[in-house]
Amino acid sequence: MSAGEVRFSGDLEAICEGKRDMHELALTQGIVDLVTQVGRHEGLHRVTRVVVEVGVAAAVVPDALTFCFDIVAADTIASGAELAIETVELRAACRACGAEFEPASLVSACPDCGAYGPRLLSGRELRVKSLDGE
Repeated sequence: MSAGEVRFSGDLEAICEGKRDMHELALTQGIVDLVTQVGRHEGLHRVTRVVVEVGVAAAVVPDALTFCFDIVAADTIASGAELAIETVELRAACRACGAEFEPASLVSACPDCGAYGPRLLSGRELRVKSLDGE
């Protein structure tokens, strides 16, 4: 089953113990909230696996998501679930010539015409792709 947007709620400061700059904790709280909501809606008693897509330019540290997931999912139907993270590479389209390419960074030139400032097609995602349960 696939899921929609991630929404955030809950008392993150108590879990975070003052580490307010760790936005992965807030993101993980949103992921767990979404997963538990969808899991309950689908009649699941336990979520066993969650697949999340993370773009390389999403400003998210995958290891931090994994660490936070176990903490945030405790005492929910997602407790003990595997968090699988799939990396989404950068993909862009040149605004000048329309060529699609995989830039090395967000400021890469178009390999066809040399223009800068491409339109990003992928690479900034943070999306719950699927979940499994019983």
